[in-house]
Amino acid sequence: MKLSVSLLVTLVLLILLAIEDTVSKKMTIEELKKTFKNLRKGCSKKNDTPKELLDGQFRGEFPKDERLMCYMKCIMISTKAMKNDVILWDFFLKNARMMLLDEYIPRVESVLETCKKEVTATDGCEVAWQFGKCIYENDKEFYLVP
Repeated sequence: MKLSVSLLVTLVLLILLAIEDTVSKKMTIEELKKTFKNLRKGCSKKNDTPKELLDGQFRGEFPKDERLMCYMKCIMISTKAMKNDVILWDFFLKNARMMLLDEYIPRVESVLETCKKEVTATDGCEVAWQFGKCIYENDKEFYLVP
């Protein structure tokens, strides 16, 4: 009986350590981008956003096109970074701190501080578009929209 109790305790400890290791794993920017990749199909379909507009983002092309702007809003809502047409700045930063490697955090904080000042729109689609454009212009590595 003693053997089975100690075996059980050992197994529980190993499982807890495995869970802690899984939960605490922080990602690189590339790993985080991959997690958002699946959002592209649904949001582009929902907003009838052409592939050319979507691909242009990664070349710094942000035309003020309603389809692209609302696509970006869809992504932000899907990631819970926006609610009721408002960017959840604290939530965004909190999640960045939790998900990204610590070396990225000062850059994220800097970009967010800059973009807080530059996002002035009130319409949700335009808010998301201004935010995405601002991130790209200030540190394109952190532009995570798929």
